[in-house]
Amino acid sequence: MMLKLDTRDFSHAAYSGLLEVKKTVNFANHKKASSVVQSLPSYVSTWGLHRLAGDGLKYQTGETKYKGQVYQQFLKTLQSLSQVAFAPDDPRTLFGMELQAYAGLNRLAIELSREWSFWATPILGEAEEG
Repeated sequence: MMLKLDTRDFSHAAYSGLLEVKKTVNFANHKKASSVVQSLPSYVSTWGLHRLAGDGLKYQTGETKYKGQVYQQFLKTLQSLSQVAFAPDDPRTLFGMELQAYAGLNRLAIELSREWSFWATPILGEAEEG
């Protein structure tokens, strides 16, 4: 199935997802979260969604909790936008996908991550390394 997106809907999904990040992540970590968001295109291109889902689970506590929150919200936004049946908090659902479906979803994730990166500074502030 080919998914056709109005670019405004795509931007709106990214914008809304980042507003959720802003609400979820502790204010003191907004600039660190912005840095994580801006690195998403490279991360997804290099490692893929299954590793992003794994890191979303790995960074659940401590000083890097904001990373897990960013990764989980990104996957939730992608799932909502794509309408592909996968669990954002379970990498096994990505492992079990047909190759063509996974590759298509990964490509959509790269595009969504670029849009997230665009909106990161206006919503979360200038990036700061964590």
